[in-house]
Amino acid sequence: MKSKKEHDLKHINTERNFVNATIGRIFKPSVMYPKKDRSYQRKGWVPEVTKAEIYAELLLHIELMKEKFPGTDGRICRYCEKPWTYIRSGNKPGYRNIKKTNFSMDRFDTNITYKIGNIIFCCNGCNALKNGSTKEMWIKFLEIDKEINQTKEKA
Repeated sequence: MKSKKEHDLKHINTERNFVNATIGRIFKPSVMYPKKDRSYQRKGWVPEVTKAEIYAELLLHIELMKEKFPGTDGRICRYCEKPWTYIRSGNKPGYRNIKKTNFSMDRFDTNITYKIGNIIFCCNGCNALKNGSTKEMWIKFLEIDKEINQTKEKA
């Protein structure tokens, strides 16, 4: 007889169930309304979309990636353009080993919540790299890069 953990890992390691769990996570009350008595305060984001709208956006993303990369299944990170996975595993009770290649959802503009036009489907690695950075920060990075390149050309 399989243990509950083995059953749960098998269940969540399918694409459908992994995506359901990832999307469902943003609707959890503990994510939308984090406790205020912690030593750190994380901002809660109440989504301005429904689960059905997120699934529709995901299907649009998959179609876009299929057009951009013919011959693929379209399940590709928007940032690094590599295929994402759906692997959930852990070797200790209560411990979850998050794979960098796994499917994730990102808020493109970190100053606003999940809503149409602000949801990016990507891999965990890219989501973690982008994490708390803002669009304004990346614009500034690009401006600095341009200045550095202009200085090199003059030298």
